[in-house]
Amino acid sequence: SDVIWPVFLPFMLIVGAYLSITTIFTIQPKLTRPSKLKFKNIIGPASISLGAMVGTGAIIGVLGAISKLYMKGQYNIEAMALWALIGACIMIPVSYSETLNSKVMKKGPREYISEMISPKVGLFYAVSIVALIVFGFGGFQFSGIDSVFTIVASKFMNVELSLMQRYLFIVIPVIALVALIVLSKKDDVFMNAMTYMIGSALAGYLIFATIFIAKTSSYVPEFFSGMIEGMMNPVPMLIGIPAGLILGMQKVLQTVETGLGCLAMSVQQSDSEPREAGMISLIPSIVTLFVAIFITSYIASYGIETGVIDYSLGLNSLERLITFFDTASSVTGVFGLIVLSLFTVLSATTTILGSYYYLRKLFKKNSDNKNIIIYLSIITCAGTLAIFGANVVFEAVDLLLFVCCGLNVVALALFARKTKKGLKDGSIQPLNNEETEEVK
Repeated sequence: SDVIWPVFLPFMLIVGAYLSITTIFTIQPKLTRPSKLKFKNIIGPASISLGAMVGTGAIIGVLGAISKLYMKGQYNIEAMALWALIGACIMIPVSYSETLNSKVMKKGPREYISEMISPKVGLFYAVSIVALIVFGFGGFQFSGIDSVFTIVASKFMNVELSLMQRYLFIVIPVIALVALIVLSKKDDVFMNAMTYMIGSALAGYLIFATIFIAKTSSYVPEFFSGMIEGMMNPVPMLIGIPAGLILGMQKVLQTVETGLGCLAMSVQQSDSEPREAGMISLIPSIVTLFVAIFITSYIASYGIETGVIDYSLGLNSLERLITFFDTASSVTGVFGLIVLSLFTVLSATTTILGSYYYLRKLFKKNSDNKNIIIYLSIITCAGTLAIFGANVVFEAVDLLLFVCCGLNVVALALFARKTKKGLKDGSIQPLNNEETEEVK
């Protein structure tokens, strides 16, 4: 992963830029009609996308990236927020293009990858994205839920849970809850669970963040000063690419899921028009980016400034989360600890649930029972490895991000190229201008 990303990043930026420019300036005006956002079309895709995006990676994943940046010599960790923002400015148009083109093709990622590249590559993508979302991201969520309960048990009950106790009393109940929802085989139960859980988690977290920033408002100028200073003095990696940009792009892809194909699958849930689908995809992307990158970076930066957090000690994921919680509670008291705990547990559960939706979309030909068995087997494996200390879950995420994003964006770029060529030589006819004007 450390070797691949510095090489993959320039390729991703170039191909992503080509895809976005071709989509926005050629495909969109000629093959789609103007459309407005309809509330009924937003709820389904936004709930699925937000539920799947906003998980413990919003805190644990970003803290891990900040810690890596610090250990590489970038002590102004505030720069992570700005590097991620730069990455988002490049990649958010890819999110829009992905959903718009998916709607134009009326195909999901597996179908258009099979058509643009080959059916075997389409199958390989499907297996890889399931491994990434269900196993990789799922492993993150179990790790986060485990960390929260371990912290709460230690702080409030003075109890140190053993590995087996954590597995039996934390992981197994979460798997049982998820299994009950999935085994109901009712879409309304599934959607309501996703909507209410992620809605409650985000509302609570945003209230907490507002209170935290208001109480530490005197630190805000220092945060932005550190951000600029970190940008002015980047730590270079392979072929001169700054470490912050690499880690920032990884976090954008991991948290916002740009270019992975997940947004394209989410919009299949609604009857939205292509342009509307593209706009819908921006809502969860921007919300997640703000929650995951900016707020987490700010709290971590304040923790370092006040001496609560010390990344030079080489903290593991649990220790990083403990110091983050300590920073929150030092400003907002028990309220902050409760909200962060609920946010982590609820958002982690929705991410685990959301991964089943994607599995079902990718393997439509399988029966529901077969998909449920595959899903429950993989999340059980991810939960087991997350507790018993296998780092393979975290290593798998970095590698699979590259594989899935690379295949999906290349297929979309090939479609954009083929469509542009077809519009030019007349083999593809643009929409009737009169019809478009009438809609306007």
